[in-house]
Amino acid sequence: MCVFSANAFAGGENFTAGARAASMGDASITLSDVFSTTTNQAGLGFMNEIAFGIYSDRKFISAKTNNFNAAVAVPFSPKIGTFGLSVNYYGYSLYNETKVGLAYARKFGEKFSMGIQFDYMRFFIFENGQKNIFTLEAGFQYRPWKVLTFGAHIYNPIPYKMDKVFNERLPTIVKLGLGYEPSPKVLLAIEYQQNIYHKPQFKGGIEYRPIKYLNLRAGVQTTPFSVSFGLGTAVKGFRLDAGTSYHPVLGFTPQLSLMYGFVPKKKNIEKPTQP
Repeated sequence: MCVFSANAFAGGENFTAGARAASMGDASITLSDVFSTTTNQAGLGFMNEIAFGIYSDRKFISAKTNNFNAAVAVPFSPKIGTFGLSVNYYGYSLYNETKVGLAYARKFGEKFSMGIQFDYMRFFIFENGQKNIFTLEAGFQYRPWKVLTFGAHIYNPIPYKMDKVFNERLPTIVKLGLGYEPSPKVLLAIEYQQNIYHKPQFKGGIEYRPIKYLNLRAGVQTTPFSVSFGLGTAVKGFRLDAGTSYHPVLGFTPQLSLMYGFVPKKKNIEKPTQP
């Protein structure tokens, strides 16, 4: 082991947020909802309602791989933009990662949106204590037509050295994606992801709405290969999504998320009567 040693680049990756995205193979950078605080902050720029969301998954149904995410997005006027806050926790008592992100996004016209997020990350290992890191991520979305969306996102553009002894670094991850809606009932999404320490990863997913209150989803991703599927429903501002992904060797990863969004009512201001 001493002679044939290699650097280990584990931890610090951007975890999945939202069962909708997870059910579509995690092809998520062209989506726009409260979980854009994790997937692609530019998606917040196209939101027009205040939204809250919670998400949880358990990778391969192991008690030591719990993943929790809570997020809120608050859009203001088009000239001000949208602010978002997300908190993510992964792991268990002996090893865990915590991430807190403060996001901001704004539309430029009706077709283009950019977003940026500043992250605080805490890594805890029982034997070695904790380590605190600050980084950032940013992205954009471009909608030349209502049915087509291009997206790009970068996470941790400058590889931060987490440990000088083992040369362990926080990974840099670049994503490019495309979303296409051939009809109001169908959404297709594809995505390319490059972690600078791993082979490229390809993702693809489909969402189909057969009836008003039901969405069916499926997806696939490579390196490592896995398939996913799920469903969701939305009623009176609430959206409940559930899904699972399957790895041929490690098994299933169940996912569940709940969102609530509302548009604040505008106060009616009475004009003074003319004398």
